[in-house]
Amino acid sequence: MSKTKRWLILLLTLAVLALIGWNLADIGEDNTPQANDPSEPTYQSEHTITVVYDPTGKLNYKLLADDVRHFAPQETNWFTKPVLTTFDKNALPTWSIRSDQAMLTNNKMLYLYGNVEVNSLTATSQLERITTDKAQVNLITQDVSSDDEVTLYGTNFTSHGLKMRGNMRDKTARLIDKVTSNYEIQKKPENK
Repeated sequence: MSKTKRWLILLLTLAVLALIGWNLADIGEDNTPQANDPSEPTYQSEHTITVVYDPTGKLNYKLLADDVRHFAPQETNWFTKPVLTTFDKNALPTWSIRSDQAMLTNNKMLYLYGNVEVNSLTATSQLERITTDKAQVNLITQDVSSDDEVTLYGTNFTSHGLKMRGNMRDKTARLIDKVTSNYEIQKKPENK
């Protein structure tokens, strides 16, 4: 055998032994997958539309968002720029609710944060719009509440208070604590 072949075989043997040693060194390490970091979402998506029906198959609400992140350990969903539309028993849109951020829990409570605005989508409601910085909506009962400053806008009135309790299905809102209201009196048309 020539010297070149011997050196080549020796180098290849050393390379193989080095690779075997490297592989055996990895066996002792724990390679089992680690549990997800609870601060990281289990999954996320962009530009989502969620449609929910009641047990009888009628449209209950629709939730659109720019971004959704689901956290399985906490059983919560976080939404960016959510827009919630609720529907009555005839599947007609009744309210539109928007905010900067929202969190939906597994018990169907929607917590809204930043520039919360609730708008009536029906012509018969005396209550037209609600604005606040934080609010909670129970998606089952459609109860809405806020412990922050709230302004109500309605037909010929504006009211401001420090807290609010209401129900979107009943089209009611009650301000609590330091309430001020302004009313616009409409002139009656004169008969000639």
